Amino acid sequence: MKIKQRPEDFRVEEQSVLDAGNSGTFTLYRLSKQGVGTPEAVRRIAKRWNLPREALSVSGLKDTHAITGQMLTIRRGRAENLDGGAWRLNYLGRVDRPADGRCLQANRFRIVVRDLSGEEAERFAARATEVGRHGFANYYDDQRFGSLRGTEGEFVGAALLAGDYEQALKLSIASPSAQDRSAVRRRRVLLRDQWGDWTALAAAIPDGFEHDLCGQLARGESFEEAYGRLDREIRRLHLSALQARWFNDCLRRRIPTGPEAEGVAGVYRFSEGEGEDVRIPLASGQAPAHPDLDAVLDQAAVTREQLASQRFRVGERSTVSVPATLQLLDAEDDDLNPGRQSLAVAFSLRPGSYATMLLKRCSYDMQSGKTNA
Repeated sequence: MKIKQRPEDFRVEEQSVLDAGNSGTFTLYRLSKQGVGTPEAVRRIAKRWNLPREALSVSGLKDTHAITGQMLTIRRGRAENLDGGAWRLNYLGRVDRPADGRCLQANRFRIVVRDLSGEEAERFAARATEVGRHGFANYYDDQRFGSLRGTEGEFVGAALLAGDYEQALKLSIASPSAQDRSAVRRRRVLLRDQWGDWTALAAAIPDGFEHDLCGQLARGESFEEAYGRLDREIRRLHLSALQARWFNDCLRRRIPTGPEAEGVAGVYRFSEGEGEDVRIPLASGQAPAHPDLDAVLDQAAVTREQLASQRFRVGERSTVSVPATLQLLDAEDDDLNPGRQSLAVAFSLRPGSYATMLLKRCSYDMQSGKTNA
């Protein structure tokens, strides 16, 4: 099975409560993009219009390897469009609030699944129909764990909880990965190999954020201060990745047996048929007692006091996600994989649920080919 062989095979459109008018402090745009992640697109927009990053807001993060549409607001932004090649802003009007997670109603997906045998296409369709009725285990999928890339499974958030800001910074900027762009990888290898020699590193890195950061460290800035210079969204993702890992651990406890799919931060185990839908608090200093969360935190040797030392998001998450208006198109000959079949599935998911997890639930025993997933 393959997904995302073409960008147009994976489409997602945000459904928002924001409705543009003629007045308001915030300017509303539709951000459409392909081949670039939301944080990178936002940084490029801020740079093009010479704006502070804090002036721009979005309701959520959208997939890099897909065609996506979402709302973006800028405080007192320009009433014009902006084309960045891989992304485009279309001016919609004014609103009286910034885009954030509370504005997001749902995400609507249309996904083409390719390289299936006839029997696999039938099996996928049957499971998708079942998922449309009963839902699927609402794990955080691999996308949530992007900050693990190059760290050999070590979470930046765990270093923060331990008060080790040097390790948190090193994992953030000096953990090269084969998936990095060549220039990024070279810079991260340099930082890793010469870590601590800040004067030499500032000279070896001619410009950019890392150059400035090494210069500050050479002048005696603390590691905690240096880590605090990282982009706010990146620092938030470091904590949310660890929080997501613990939620997934809680969910696995509730599904002791069942079919599995591999994940970068542990296996995803699925219920077959109807699963019990409960809400589990996300790990934070303010999280109430809950048997699954308490057991997971005890196993990780993490206390509520440690959690309170960091700004974890407070909330809870359902263990089951049920897609709305799921539709399947009949399987047909796959034009990219001769002799195989493809099928398309369309559905809506509430904010925070992963379309790729629905795909995993429907295809856990189908061999995956190389994709951009």
